[in-house]
Amino acid sequence: MTDTVIHFIPEDRILAKARAYLCNLEQLIQDGDQAVDLLIKALDPADSELKLRIVLMLGATGDSRVIQPLYHLMTDAEQYDSLRHAAAVQLSLVGPMVADGDGWVERLIDDLNHADPFMRATAAFALGWEGNQRAIDSLLDALCDQDLEVQQAAVSALTNIKDERLFAELTQRLVSGSKEQQRCILYHLCCFPARQKEVEQICTAYLSHPDADMRYDALVVLDAVSGADKPLPLYLQCLKDPDPRIREMALVYLAAEDKPRLMALEPEVRPLTSDTVPTIRQAAIRLLHHIWDGPVAMGSREPSQGGKKQ
Repeated sequence: MTDTVIHFIPEDRILAKARAYLCNLEQLIQDGDQAVDLLIKALDPADSELKLRIVLMLGATGDSRVIQPLYHLMTDAEQYDSLRHAAAVQLSLVGPMVADGDGWVERLIDDLNHADPFMRATAAFALGWEGNQRAIDSLLDALCDQDLEVQQAAVSALTNIKDERLFAELTQRLVSGSKEQQRCILYHLCCFPARQKEVEQICTAYLSHPDADMRYDALVVLDAVSGADKPLPLYLQCLKDPDPRIREMALVYLAAEDKPRLMALEPEVRPLTSDTVPTIRQAAIRLLHHIWDGPVAMGSREPSQGGKKQ
């Protein structure tokens, strides 16, 4: 009888080859299925750092074979939280590229009811890919989860699904949700570019919110969504905000504007050179220097020849 020869590849060779693939993406693409198989084999013996690098690579392959090992890592309580989270994110990248042949999407949806809040949160992240309509109802339920991280993961997943109808659902939670959920939703409104004007209106309203954290977040999101045409009057409004973070951030945003638009704003900026907060005084002075192309005299408002102050 002919003996069957089983080829055994030592772990050190598997790990060396995995590291080589991670440094040579062209070779990984060229080797195709063989490379994916080897990276999956390397997961078990790899140390934490290499394991994370492999996980981050697997999600980009778009190969259905990576789903099970990624899901295994995501659900393994013995692994570091950062690795489990990374596995969940990579599942969300694979999701739109592979079919749900073995019901793995339903398993993730079931995991939204898991007893462990970290497991619920990672499952929510994993379900967040464009067009994943099946997960919407369960993710909307997760907005009411008792755990804050689960709520935030659900917000992220819902925005990644990129269904414009979810804009109304999320903005409704701006009224009824907890403060931290409201802050999370505000930042994720940037994911709805078709609703830019509505987002600007929401942020403008929140600039008058009694909570300073909400006002600060609204200013940051407003700048992110307003494009090239910045709402300078609103930034000037923020220069008078009682919270120093908001005054300073408004100065930073103003400094990014074209000088012709800023010259008329000097009377609004100059009082902040005497602000009680040193970083705000410095930011105001830098902004005046920017407006007039050089150092300015704090007692004069008229530019000298060449655009500088006397």
